[in-house]
Amino acid sequence: MTALTVAELKKWYAKKLADKSKEFVKKADRSYKVVDRALKDIQLTARDLKEASEGDDSESVGISTRFALKVDEIVRDFDMRKEISYDNTEVMQDEIQHFIQELWGAGARWIGRMDKKHKSTIKQLDGYMRDLAQEMKNIGKLLYEFSWLKDLERIAGRIGALEELAFSREVYEDKIRQIRQKLDQAKVEHDLASAELTRFKETSNVSEILNLDDEAERVQSVLRMKLNTLKKPVKKFLQHDTGVRISPEGQKALAEYFEDPLKAIVREPDGYPALIEGLDAMREAIENGSLSLKDRRLERRAIEEIDAIKQGALKEFQEKGKAIDQKRSAYAGSEVYAMSAKLQAKFDEARKNLEYHTNDLLRTGDEIKRQLEKVAEFKSRIETDLQQSFGESVTIEVGVTLEPLLEKCTV
Repeated sequence: MTALTVAELKKWYAKKLADKSKEFVKKADRSYKVVDRALKDIQLTARDLKEASEGDDSESVGISTRFALKVDEIVRDFDMRKEISYDNTEVMQDEIQHFIQELWGAGARWIGRMDKKHKSTIKQLDGYMRDLAQEMKNIGKLLYEFSWLKDLERIAGRIGALEELAFSREVYEDKIRQIRQKLDQAKVEHDLASAELTRFKETSNVSEILNLDDEAERVQSVLRMKLNTLKKPVKKFLQHDTGVRISPEGQKALAEYFEDPLKAIVREPDGYPALIEGLDAMREAIENGSLSLKDRRLERRAIEEIDAIKQGALKEFQEKGKAIDQKRSAYAGSEVYAMSAKLQAKFDEARKNLEYHTNDLLRTGDEIKRQLEKVAEFKSRIETDLQQSFGESVTIEVGVTLEPLLEKCTV
């Protein structure tokens, strides 16, 4: 068994491939020369045609010259690969076909309108084109005969990919170093922001403001629960024309109460008249049959909830909401409230920044794991390919891999 580094493998493979493809290269070289000679002859003929066109009448001059220039352009665009390989020969076969189509496409447009004195030149072109067409068939037979060579050449791509995967250590080392620097800075900023916010809470009356936020959240949660039974009926009522008249205030209240109930009920006068007006309209639609719910039980429950709300089921929460809003208004202009908001925003930003760089480091670790898996996959695939293609057992020594870098990607 032969043990090779990736660099040694490239040289070993190139020699083996050259030995295996020697006969193909020899036969393909003849076709390359034939094609090259034909293209040069066609280009010379086109330039001769351009010079010979100078004595034509004005219309023929334009047609002959344009055709000659087009032929010259098509020849210059031909992708004649210098290195002979199976892949390049396939490309050349396609190039010949494209070349023939392009040239005769131009010929069909202009040859019939050219001066008859250029007939022999066109005949020359036709001969060269037949030579190219014949060589294209010869190349097709050659490619068929050596079709197994295509798989051998593909191994080169896999070796190149393995080399890139195995030798990307410096790139990842630099990437991890940069992320680590940003992460360390983010930790310092997070700890400072956290300590500053904690110290402020302990030495000020900000806790009262925070208690208001907690209380508002509780009232909001209870209001949503109280209105939950009516949520779907209200949505259906607002989306359908039931024929029941409702004022803009009532319609607006129905929409707002089911988006932000605390905000809506605080904004309303005592007794929430706009909400009741909207609910009364919906009740009318249910009772007259223009708003049909899934079954009678749901309709009955909706009517019961509307009655409960009209009898004051939400009164207590409206009072609490208004009281919270008044206290918030009193605190809103205070220095304590402004400082609390500022420090909280600073802490939230530091926390998000820390999370971002932490996740960035973890993502890099996942990338490295995938790279290592690909290295193992390519290594195994190449070793199998070499065994099948050349009948030799080769072990690829990748050397120092990215594995040690995984430890630097832990948080």
